[in-house]
Amino acid sequence: MIQFFKDSIRELKHVVWPTPKETRDYFFWVLLILIVFTLYLFLFSNIFSEFILWLSNTI
Repeated sequence: MIQFFKDSIRELKHVVWPTPKETRDYFFWVLLILIVFTLYLFLFSNIFSEFILWLSNTI
């Protein structure tokens, strides 16, 4: 178990961490994609709900 932690720490030293600018850029893109996807789901959920209500009222 101790060897596992030693190996893990050794491997973490080889990781190339992103710069602060890269982190901000990635954060911006993730946030943008989340907002777009949320709007997409909201829009089509409402359209589908209205369609189902309209369909149930016409039958």
